[in-house]
Amino acid sequence: MKISLAWLKEFVEVPVEPARFGQDVTLVGLAVDTAETVGSDTIFELDITTNRPDCLNHAGVAREVSAIYGKPLRAPEFDLKECDRPASGIFSISITDVDLCARYCGRYIEGVKIGPSPDWLKQRLEALGVRSINNVADVTNYVMLELGQPLHAFDADTLQGRQIIVRRASIDEKITTLDGIERALNPSMLVIADANRPVALAGIMGGQDTEISGKTTNVLLESATFAPLSIRKTARTLGLATEASYRFERGADIEMARFACDRAAAMIQQLAAGTIYRGVIDTYPVTRRPVVVTLRRARIAAFLGSQVDDQIVERIFAKLGFRVDQADGGWSVEVPTFRVDVSREEDLLEEIARHHGFDKFAPTLPVWSGFGSGLPQYSREKSLRALLTGSGYSEIYGLSLSDDKIEHQFRPDVSLERLTNPLTEDASVLRASLLPGVLKAIQWNLNHGIRDLQFFEMGKVYKKGSERRELILAATGYLRQKSIQESTREFTFYDLKGDVEMILKAFDLEMTMEKTGVPSSYHPGRSARSGNMVKMGELHPDYTESFKVRQRVYVAEFDLDAVLESRDRRQLQPVPRFPSIRRDFSLLLDRSTRFSDVKAAIESAGIQELVEVGPFDRLETGPFPESRYSLAVSVVYQSSERTLTDIEVEQFDQQILHLLGQRLGAQLRS
Repeated sequence: MKISLAWLKEFVEVPVEPARFGQDVTLVGLAVDTAETVGSDTIFELDITTNRPDCLNHAGVAREVSAIYGKPLRAPEFDLKECDRPASGIFSISITDVDLCARYCGRYIEGVKIGPSPDWLKQRLEALGVRSINNVADVTNYVMLELGQPLHAFDADTLQGRQIIVRRASIDEKITTLDGIERALNPSMLVIADANRPVALAGIMGGQDTEISGKTTNVLLESATFAPLSIRKTARTLGLATEASYRFERGADIEMARFACDRAAAMIQQLAAGTIYRGVIDTYPVTRRPVVVTLRRARIAAFLGSQVDDQIVERIFAKLGFRVDQADGGWSVEVPTFRVDVSREEDLLEEIARHHGFDKFAPTLPVWSGFGSGLPQYSREKSLRALLTGSGYSEIYGLSLSDDKIEHQFRPDVSLERLTNPLTEDASVLRASLLPGVLKAIQWNLNHGIRDLQFFEMGKVYKKGSERRELILAATGYLRQKSIQESTREFTFYDLKGDVEMILKAFDLEMTMEKTGVPSSYHPGRSARSGNMVKMGELHPDYTESFKVRQRVYVAEFDLDAVLESRDRRQLQPVPRFPSIRRDFSLLLDRSTRFSDVKAAIESAGIQELVEVGPFDRLETGPFPESRYSLAVSVVYQSSERTLTDIEVEQFDQQILHLLGQRLGAQLRS
């Protein structure tokens, strides 16, 4: 929002130099982005927050300046000369949809002479980046910049039926706006219509058929208040943003509509002659009552950190246009209609802090009220992070917004959650997979010469109507660089499998290896899954190539919620007092037999002293049939009550070998 310092001084005295002025208004929340000298004037670019539409004009900023320096605020003066003929006898105004238009004011001006604006008006508008059009159109822009109320002027003779109807658009209705573009409308959009057709998009832009031109002699001046959400939706749908919509989207002052209409009519009469008909055609179905908020004196000290004198509090609110009455323990504050951002006690406290000065409140810490606590799964998630970082993985954080095509590439069967108003095409949906984000991170690092990578990410993924959390591991390049002691070694599928097994074991989950049901994004011969909890393997080159990654990438995707919510059945055991005994078996097994089958058979023996089973060697070829392979398995026995005897251990061995032979056809290698 651009502000002219010379124009501002017409409303309030500014007793400091421009540089100091910029610092002072910044401290009360009207941050100065730039300051530019134009002739004898200084033009400030202010960063006005979305909750302060009252400062999108010179009068609103002047009100803040009045409170800063304690100077009186001057209202704009004008001489409105009306004739005896009533405007209501010429035009009628009705509001069909009062939920979208709270007030509509109109003034009828006859016999205007359209022409160029005087130099002072052109220069003032152009200094603020507004192009001069003609004297009538320039007045509407001038009053908007002065008072914050957008206005529109119609060529009254082009309005059919001598009436204005504020209504929703009809199905398939169209309008050609002032920019010459024909726009299709729908019933969610509010329009200004005459007896037969829409003549303006309410609060956004007028129609081409009723614009002010050199042939215009009679003008109907509009000043209204529209629902912010309606204006915002229509502007976004049509891709049409204007100075008027910018203000209406944030909330216009309903009580300013009539005053601004009078101000603009008087200026039009001054610059374009014409006769102003008596009275404002003011359609105001439901009078808006001001908001009243209670401010407690004790709350000032509790919220801001120190007490503020009553006189200072009352002076601040009076300068800002609030009505203040003393009440028990504080004040009853009537909020002016132009302050749409103030509705509760905390908002009033912010006003005190802004204008009393944040530097006058001593920095304090909140009163300690005990220890906090983490979320239910926080400790398990923390231990998982420690486990992965200790294994060489670096955590990354990807964006939740993604590209439609990329997400469909990796999750073609998922119905994506789409954004209603995406900012860009490549951020139009919520991600359904963590894979694209990880591949983008790998791509970025490879482009910067970093080729050996191990990443992990924990994050939410989405599909239509639901969300869940996933964990992804990704690795590419060398696991170990060449050194004097060791040669280089690439990261392989079995390294990934070991890391997956480490995670599952840490959460007391069983590892299985199934080759079916793996997504097409994985290499079919180098991938597997463990139930519905983990998918892992090498990514298919077709997918990595689309990210220009030309080295093998290994990925494991976990259902993180299932991992963290798993029940840990492990229990702490005392250090054993008695020695353990290890026995090794070299077994011949059918090639279709897995170690998990062997372990299950051994554990089914029900030997209470059996504490550990594990493989330690495997031979694919040797002095045995091709249909078989050799697997070396170790078992550990231990009792918590006594030292086991050789006879007991021999009995355990025979029991295990009998079950292995009976169930799996296993034989001891000779």
